[in-house]
Amino acid sequence: MEFLIINGKVLRKEEANLTHLFWDEPFILSQKIWFGFGGIPLFNKNIDFLTQQLNVFNISVPGFLKNKRELFRITKRMLNKNKFYRSGIINIQLFIIDTKIDYVITSIGYPEFDFLFSKHGLHVNFSESKRRSANDLNRHLFYNKTNWRIKQSQLRDSTFNNSILINEKGMISEGIGSNIFMIKENVLITPSLGSGCFEDTIRNIILETAPLLQLKTIELSNIKKEHIFEMNEIFFASEETGIQWILGVENKRFVNPVTKQIHQKLNDILKKKVIDGD
Repeated sequence: MEFLIINGKVLRKEEANLTHLFWDEPFILSQKIWFGFGGIPLFNKNIDFLTQQLNVFNISVPGFLKNKRELFRITKRMLNKNKFYRSGIINIQLFIIDTKIDYVITSIGYPEFDFLFSKHGLHVNFSESKRRSANDLNRHLFYNKTNWRIKQSQLRDSTFNNSILINEKGMISEGIGSNIFMIKENVLITPSLGSGCFEDTIRNIILETAPLLQLKTIELSNIKKEHIFEMNEIFFASEETGIQWILGVENKRFVNPVTKQIHQKLNDILKKKVIDGD
């Protein structure tokens, strides 16, 4: 990355001085957005999610977030100046002190054109979580970050790449940093928001994608550990990490043919959103 945005200005990285943003210990909110196919297909939805996080703290939404068209234009300009013409991730960070909000937008580019798909399957375990399933804050990114980092650190020196998180009722809620989806025969199953799961922007897109492949979709708040071992396929998904198919849960192994079909159809939908200007 050679260029970034600070408070609406596209600057070279070496020209940028971010020191003042950390004075007075600002509160930081962030949102990571996938770009590809010559556009940013879920840009507006991500800005809505960022706005929702501000509303949780009763913080007035700044003008630059309200003017999505201009924010999109300058973000696209930054990508072009970085020569990121394939795909990658945009990171919007808000630095909040009282009523003052500064913002920084950075990006990284990927060699792939398509939405990310893991080449190698994940090996995962189960991790108990103390989160309360009825807590609406579970849906927001800022509320989950610390817990995810703790869970990821607990996997160090183990053979596991990620974990399936369990809520206080002993039910499946999500993966670390992602939503979880399970396939059994012609049904796509995912924990409902009532399970306490994180709500990623890509979650609803996958739920819209599945019926196009003649898959029935079900959202449940009572998926138990033992149900996992009855599934044909399992995958994690988020806009930041893409689709990560699960090779194994503990000693159980899985395949991924339908997951690959979902990924292909998802790319078609994201590409159409770019063409249609959604």
